[in-house]
Amino acid sequence: MNTLVIDVETSGLSPKENAITSITLKVFGKDIHNTFFIKPQKELIYDPKAMQITGISMAYLEQEGIDEVTAIKKTMTFINDNFERRPYVLGHNVEFDVNFINEMFKRRTNNLLFTDKIHCHRKDTMYNTLFLKDSGLSDIQSLSLGSCYSHFCGQNPKDAHSSLGDVLMTEEVYKMQMKRIGGKND
Repeated sequence: MNTLVIDVETSGLSPKENAITSITLKVFGKDIHNTFFIKPQKELIYDPKAMQITGISMAYLEQEGIDEVTAIKKTMTFINDNFERRPYVLGHNVEFDVNFINEMFKRRTNNLLFTDKIHCHRKDTMYNTLFLKDSGLSDIQSLSLGSCYSHFCGQNPKDAHSSLGDVLMTEEVYKMQMKRIGGKND
């Protein structure tokens, strides 16, 4: 399927002012994934409310995190090792994740962007949900990933607001959305 499923957890909502605290990259349909945490960056802001939502502490990031340059290298290696050509990217509100990863690349590389390594068209379970709602194929009320997971998969959210948990839920939501519209999801 040539699709990379991604999610980032962040220290706020601004890609220029806030940091990525964790990233998960997963090959769609396979049990191949990598999650890494990123050490605090002195020039970026860590909003206590955002940190509380994810449950990731500054102390944990200091101890378990890697620097942004290493995170970029790991991201590039994951893509190069698992995809023969630029993959499509799947996420829930995926532009949020892509914008944060691009900003990290801008801070630490001369000219390379994350978007240089991925297909220009994105797959987004939030936009799919809007389409299904607008077309009368879903009566969902909220666009949050947890609500989408409950609605489309019939289960309570699993490990919400962790990048790995969100990636796994996003992949399952996408599969159920494709089933609902009669699309191929393998």
